[in-house]
Amino acid sequence: MSQEQIDNLLKSLSGDGDSDSGGGGNAPKKKAAEIKPEKKCKLYDFQNPKIFSKEQIRTISIIYDNYAKHLSSFLSGYLRTDCAISINAVEEQKYFEYSNALPESIMMGVLNVKPIEGNMLIEIKKDTCYLIIDRLLGGSGEEPVVQIDFSDIELKLLDKFYKQIIRYLKDSWSNVADIDPELNELVTNARLTQLMPLDEVVIIVLLSVKIRDYEGSMSICIPCINLENLLGNSNTYLFLNRKKKNIDSEETKANIFENLKGSKIDIRGILGNTTLTLQDLLYLQVGDVIPLDKPVDSPAVVRVGTIDCFSGDIGVRKNKMAVKIKNAVRDLS
Repeated sequence: MSQEQIDNLLKSLSGDGDSDSGGGGNAPKKKAAEIKPEKKCKLYDFQNPKIFSKEQIRTISIIYDNYAKHLSSFLSGYLRTDCAISINAVEEQKYFEYSNALPESIMMGVLNVKPIEGNMLIEIKKDTCYLIIDRLLGGSGEEPVVQIDFSDIELKLLDKFYKQIIRYLKDSWSNVADIDPELNELVTNARLTQLMPLDEVVIIVLLSVKIRDYEGSMSICIPCINLENLLGNSNTYLFLNRKKKNIDSEETKANIFENLKGSKIDIRGILGNTTLTLQDLLYLQVGDVIPLDKPVDSPAVVRVGTIDCFSGDIGVRKNKMAVKIKNAVRDLS
């Protein structure tokens, strides 16, 4: 081969395209070799291997997504304003990593959650706590004033608040385990209290808290001593289907109606209506007769709330005014 043919062959192999051999020869055409993209590699720490599978982390995410929805509904009524809570991340790490990331002054609830061994921690950002306190005391909650330490009254309010929000953990965990959360104490200094061994593996659930225009955060630290066993038999697909089935079941509907039966409602017996001037009202005396818009022998209307539901006769039973229901004006079924 001539030097020109050698140069053309090297060019074709280096990716410059196909080249015909010079000098009238019949050298074969060469195609450039395709360069395959390199596979992305993820670093793995063999000294600190991950304990939980992606399926188990997914199950925990579903549990606390359900908890966030319950908490959003509760806070909206408890604080009398729009509130929204959502999950930011679910991570597995060592406790010392979580503890070192916390500020020195905190508000943290220490929970005993059987059958989960160890203490579950719920940490709420300090300015979020002061906004909640401000709303509970009748303030607007627009600009929370963050102080150095919580007063005794503020701690009492937060203690009651924590006891309210941990109730929803039981329902959120019901498809995985029957837990019984209980608040042990409130911790305000993360450096003076060691709540679990520093090398303990924990699951951290990071939540974002939005109250009107304010955006804060809270985190939940779950010990992993026996958590793997509780999640070992859980399946995300079955978990979701079982959860949906429970919502649509007749048993759930029956429980809702049973709880509604204990609700107190206002019932009134209406004899009739009339219109008086303020002057007539001021000069009313004992023995005066007020004409109504109905005949004296017409039945009274039994009003439930703001709806007329029954008609009946006014009378006395055991020295108390009573109404004997005769007809149903409205079908209550």
